[in-house]
Amino acid sequence: MANIYLRSPKYISATAPTNAVKVQLELVVDSSIIYTLEKTTSAASSVLFEVSELFRDYLDLSVDTDSTHSVPYYYTLTFLNSYDLPLSTLSDGGFMNDGYTYFEEPDGVLNGRSYLQSNNIIYRLEDSDVRIPIDRNETSRVTYLKSGEIVSSENITTSVANNIYYIGKNQDGFKDRVESDGGIFEGNLCIQRFDDNIDLNGVDAIIIEGTNSTDRIDVKTISECRYTPAKVRFVNRFGAIQDLWFFKKSIESLSTTTEKYKSNFITSVGTYDRLSHQYQTFNVQGNKKITLNTGYVDESYNEVMQELLLSEQVWMEMDDVTTPMNVDTKSLTFKTSVNDKLVDYKLDLSFAYDTINNIR
Repeated sequence: MANIYLRSPKYISATAPTNAVKVQLELVVDSSIIYTLEKTTSAASSVLFEVSELFRDYLDLSVDTDSTHSVPYYYTLTFLNSYDLPLSTLSDGGFMNDGYTYFEEPDGVLNGRSYLQSNNIIYRLEDSDVRIPIDRNETSRVTYLKSGEIVSSENITTSVANNIYYIGKNQDGFKDRVESDGGIFEGNLCIQRFDDNIDLNGVDAIIIEGTNSTDRIDVKTISECRYTPAKVRFVNRFGAIQDLWFFKKSIESLSTTTEKYKSNFITSVGTYDRLSHQYQTFNVQGNKKITLNTGYVDESYNEVMQELLLSEQVWMEMDDVTTPMNVDTKSLTFKTSVNDKLVDYKLDLSFAYDTINNIR
């Protein structure tokens, strides 16, 4: 069983046996046959299929539905003789994700990973959860630490429905915790002060025990009282949604587009209304943009920022509102502590919709 990353090519190849005249490839997604492909062949000939684009049509990833981030697949390659009788069969399956490999990496290099992020140092806003993607079929246990002491731990079970799993409950405040447990939140000044001063999710390290390795993730907590932090969520190279906090100054702007025409509003007696517009404006539309700053981060965030710029699906969460975004920043200068002393990044994004609702 192997995972496939659909933004990079996935090839299925085999050599035809004696008496083979054709080959059939059957592609299955979530127990349903989606394609049956056929080629002619001959004995000892090699056949090759590229299937990632075909599979990707059936991966409909949604930011708020974790089960859509990975889907099981299966394929069967069958060689047939001139009587349409099977001679040999090759089959395999696993999970498909909306990830990719780099040009210099061999096929399958990402398989067998338990931790589905590139950075082992992450930053969290004080009193917000750390939400980390893992491969549940490659992970046995996750342990949360605070000052070297175990805060909590959980055993991870395997699944045949999807392999991407997120540790943490993604709750960013006391109110979220109460409501997720089925309670009714009744706010007052004492609770507000408690929520503002107590970090209920405080951990400084997470240990992910995997099939092939054990990863330690160091968690740095940032308290920001001047600016309004924004959380950017994006599909990373492993096909999982990764959270990235921008703690410092944000600048929001609006640009508009308009069309005009010259109006003739003279009456039949040669008069006109001086309060009417001779030059009429119509089809006015706007688009908002925002500039975000990370603040100072570890230089391992070079890889994180690279994956963010390469992502095709990005969202921003600010003041508990999640919106789809497009990344306008098209180039990235990698920073290091040696060259730049302090590493920080600025990112330009645009809201991925028109300001005035025009969906018809």
